[in-house]
Amino acid sequence: MMIEEIVPVATGEKWIGYGIRSFRSVINDMISNATSELYLTAYVLTDMSIVNKLKQALERGVQVEIYLYGDEFAQRNEAVDHILKLQNEFNYLIIHRVENEILHAKVLVVDGNKVLSGSANFTFSGMTNNYELGFLVEDPSIALQILTLIKKLGKK
Repeated sequence: MMIEEIVPVATGEKWIGYGIRSFRSVINDMISNATSELYLTAYVLTDMSIVNKLKQALERGVQVEIYLYGDEFAQRNEAVDHILKLQNEFNYLIIHRVENEILHAKVLVVDGNKVLSGSANFTFSGMTNNYELGFLVEDPSIALQILTLIKKLGKK
């Protein structure tokens, strides 16, 4: 198997730069360049800039499917409330509440080709202040394997 590209991604002042891209810049690029579909799994989602990027993708006609850990609904915040309201506007936004299991994976899959996976939560601190690591992988076969796993979370 030949992987097309693997790029390390990080947050934290001492890790960014030196040829290493930040989670925030990679996420912004992935969502901004999505053309057909986008899948996101999150333990916690509080970063409104990500929600705003997701709305822009929806406005371009990109299908968005989000898997959120169930506690995010119990302890709702502005970002979760906003994304839930977007369901009324876009019928191709699907939100799954993962209950009875702890969803801790932080994954973004775009257009069946790019996968971002790492330790950073979709929060301001997770995107900027914390020391977090992950990888951006560009490979359709890996994206398909990850999507197959993610979609199992939506089955009851």
